[in-house]
Amino acid sequence: MTRHLSAEQWADTLIDCGVRTSTADDWAEPFANVMSALHWSDARDLPNFLAQVLHESGMLQRLEEGLSYSAERLTQVWPRRFPTLASAMPYARNPRALANRVYGGRMGNSAPDEGWRYRGRGLIQITGRDNYALAEQLTGMRLLDVPELLCEPEPALIASAAWWEHSVPDTALGDVRRVTRYVNGGDNGLAHRQQLTERAIEALQSWEPA
Repeated sequence: MTRHLSAEQWADTLIDCGVRTSTADDWAEPFANVMSALHWSDARDLPNFLAQVLHESGMLQRLEEGLSYSAERLTQVWPRRFPTLASAMPYARNPRALANRVYGGRMGNSAPDEGWRYRGRGLIQITGRDNYALAEQLTGMRLLDVPELLCEPEPALIASAAWWEHSVPDTALGDVRRVTRYVNGGDNGLAHRQQLTERAIEALQSWEPA
């Protein structure tokens, strides 16, 4: 079951997981509002969800994809798209051009500039027009028209929780590697996600009834 914690309890929980105190204070009320409205039946959902969104958002510090890379870094992140430094140079420290280059023409992006318009946002970095459309369908929020909503704490939480319920099966819960692959598509940051999951379980257990 989803725990109905107060804002103060959420602030303490986030701090126990390693979130900065000032950041935890900013996010405590959105967590209290959004999570109290959920009805997840599996008790493992909440700590797994919390760990994943904390990792993906840089401990709640980042709600928009950073796309300002050096040319050298571009060849490492997207080696097939940028096999040489020369091919990467036009996109180095050029986030808009880079987003349109790497996301244009896929994930539902077809119109000019949609790679940039529907770049990664939110706690689980929703990316591409198709994924924004899915999040809009799941939440009722006007994300196709106002994608910047995912940079606001409460809408970001609502969208991430809806995506989680839709996309992460209960059979994966308890296996951090499997959960990570649903969220990230690979094993990126697995050790940190495992650590966060353990910390989230411990922090949330402190609010169990005696």
